[in-house]
Amino acid sequence: MVRRVFALTVLAAAMVAGLGLLARPTSPPALRFDDTVPNDLRALATETWQDLLEAHQARHDCIAPVVLSVAWDLDDRAQYRPDLATVVIRVPGTAANLRTGLIHEFAHHVEFTCPEHEELRPAFLAAQGLAASTHWFDGDTWETTPSEQYAEATVEVILGRRAHHGGISISDEAAAIVRRWGAGS
Repeated sequence: MVRRVFALTVLAAAMVAGLGLLARPTSPPALRFDDTVPNDLRALATETWQDLLEAHQARHDCIAPVVLSVAWDLDDRAQYRPDLATVVIRVPGTAANLRTGLIHEFAHHVEFTCPEHEELRPAFLAAQGLAASTHWFDGDTWETTPSEQYAEATVEVILGRRAHHGGISISDEAAAIVRRWGAGS
C-alpha cells in the first residue's frame, strides 16, 4: 500500500512537472510583420529584436509577441500601440535611426506586456532622481516621463552610451538597473 501511494505520488508529481514544462514558452517571443514591412527593414528589425531579447534573457516568459508595421506619414519616428501590441515605425530612415526607434518602442512593449516590469520601477525612479510617487506614464514633457526614460535607458543598454537621448539624461545606475532586471539579477 505504501509503495502504491508513493508510486502514485511520484506519478502525479511528474505529471504536474510535465504540465509546468508545457506551460513555459519553448521559443523566444516572436516578432511578426505585417505586409507593409519591406525585407531590408525585416532583417534590421529581426536583428534588433534579437538584441533586445538578449538584453532581457530572464524575461522571455513574460514578453508577448509583437507586430511591426510601417508608416510613411507619422508624427514621431516610431510609436508603440499597446492595444494592438504593435510597433509602427516611420520610413524612410537611416539604419541607425530605425534601430534606435525600434529598441525604444520594443522597450515599451516589454513594459506593457511583462507584469514583472513593475519590480524595476522604484529603483529606476530613485536612480533617475525622481520621487517614488512619480507616475510612470506621466510627465510634464516627453523627457520627464519615466516610461520614456526607461525606453531610452534600454536603448543605452543595448547600443551603449549615446551622445543624444532626445533631451533625456540617463544615470549610470538607471542603465545598470535595466541591465540587471533584464538579466534577472
